[in-house]
Amino acid sequence: MESQETRKQIQFMCSELGSDSLLVQGPGGNVSWKEGNTLWIKASGTWLSDAVTNEIFIPTDLIHIRNALLDGDFNVIPKVTNESSLKPSIETLLHAMMPQRVVIHLHAIDILSHLVVNNCEFVLEQLLPKDIKYKFVKYCKPGANLAKGVSIAINGNKEVDVIFLLNHGVVIAGESSQEVTNILKKITDVLKTKVKYKDNTISLKKDLPVFQELIDYGYSPIQNNLLHSLALEPALISMVKNKWALFPDHVVFLGERALIGNMNKLCEQLCQIDQVLPPFIFLTGVGTFQHHSTTNAQFDQLNCFFDVAIRQENIDDITTLTSSDIHELLNWDAEIYRKSLSEKK
Repeated sequence: MESQETRKQIQFMCSELGSDSLLVQGPGGNVSWKEGNTLWIKASGTWLSDAVTNEIFIPTDLIHIRNALLDGDFNVIPKVTNESSLKPSIETLLHAMMPQRVVIHLHAIDILSHLVVNNCEFVLEQLLPKDIKYKFVKYCKPGANLAKGVSIAINGNKEVDVIFLLNHGVVIAGESSQEVTNILKKITDVLKTKVKYKDNTISLKKDLPVFQELIDYGYSPIQNNLLHSLALEPALISMVKNKWALFPDHVVFLGERALIGNMNKLCEQLCQIDQVLPPFIFLTGVGTFQHHSTTNAQFDQLNCFFDVAIRQENIDDITTLTSSDIHELLNWDAEIYRKSLSEKK
């Protein structure tokens, strides 16, 4: 009876978290809980917002994972203990190594906005409540590398309940869904930052010749008018151009770099693309445009980028993923699989 009640509580928590774009974007983030020798974890590519209506959790052998980790094997493949065709989250090892019963990993905007800034550790140490026991982990490729990085940071300290992953997100652990959501609220409350560009009353000049070129290639003005700021505000245009690759999910779903369109050379720019057309075009001084094939996950990721961008004081202080980091993500089977599932939603 208790396990069923726990499941219901976690499903409700996931649905609430997953429905808040300031906490979760698309299939990003994951949640787990431990039940005896089983680690229940969100399946890769599923959406937390679907937790009540769909079966997004799969059981894995917790003892098998922990024994492997004790042997220093961070490449262990989790054993799924039912007949599910889905795969466990990329971050299953990270969840397994945390001793607490419930673990959540989110890409919360108010937290991410700090984690992309150089030397953010010093700022956060001044802001965070003293009763939160936390560690910082420099950016690592998700999966085995990240699990190893977290293991080193924790170093056997079972009291650590929060891990800040630079250029990635936050991990929060507790004994119940209520405990982890309380910690999350406490952190986001103290890390809220001033938001710029709240309004955008752009009136698109649809008689421009460039509009027909965009239509011919399958593009139309973006659905969220606020996102036109990414092509209109100088500071945001600079971020799109120079600070694009902020975190893993952004790169996986939106690619290595953005296409900043030139109104006078747009057709030439598009003709030079010999692969899949980008989901978005940022046409300087005109607006932001989305391709008809853009997925919900891609749209959520651009919203995430925008929400982080409008909370920055100085873009020169922002740190991005390296070319090597990006290459590892774009050529990784696990992320290709996760992205393929998102294209069905």
